[in-house]
Amino acid sequence: MGRLDIYSSGFWLLVSIYIAIESYRLDLGNWHTPGPGYFSFGAALLLGVMSLSVLVKALLKPPKGETLAVAPEEVRWQNVVLVLGSMFFYVLLLNSVGFVLCTFLLLVFFLLGVSRQRCLTAILIASLVTIGSYIVFDILLNAQLPKGILGV
Repeated sequence: MGRLDIYSSGFWLLVSIYIAIESYRLDLGNWHTPGPGYFSFGAALLLGVMSLSVLVKALLKPPKGETLAVAPEEVRWQNVVLVLGSMFFYVLLLNSVGFVLCTFLLLVFFLLGVSRQRCLTAILIASLVTIGSYIVFDILLNAQLPKGILGV
C-alpha cells in the first residue's frame, strides 16, 4: 500500500462517480421495472465502495518503501498470450458453438492450461461456474444467450 494505491483507487473512485452520474441520467427506474441505467449505477456504486475502501486503507497506513507487487521478470507472458488468444476465440466462436459449451471449454482451458489445476478439479469448477452463470443469465435474468450446436 502506498502512493500507487492512492493514485489508482482515486482514479477508480472518479470513474465510478462519473459512471454513477451518467447512469442516473439514463433513468434508474425502480426495483420492479429497472431503467437503462439501473445495472450500471449499481456496478458504479460497488466500484466506488471498493475504491474508497482501498483509498482509506492506503491513506491510513504509513508509507513504506514503494515496490511493485510483481517484478516484471516474474510475469508469465505466455499466460497473458494464452488468455488473450483464448478470449479472442471465445468471442469468435460464441454464436456458433453456444454459450454453455463455449464457456465450459474456456474455463477448462483456463484452469488446466493457465492455472495448472488437476483435471477433475478443472472440470468440476468449470461445470459449476457454467451452470451457475447459465442459471443467472438465462433463467433468472431471461437474457438471450447464444444457443449454438447444443441448443441450450
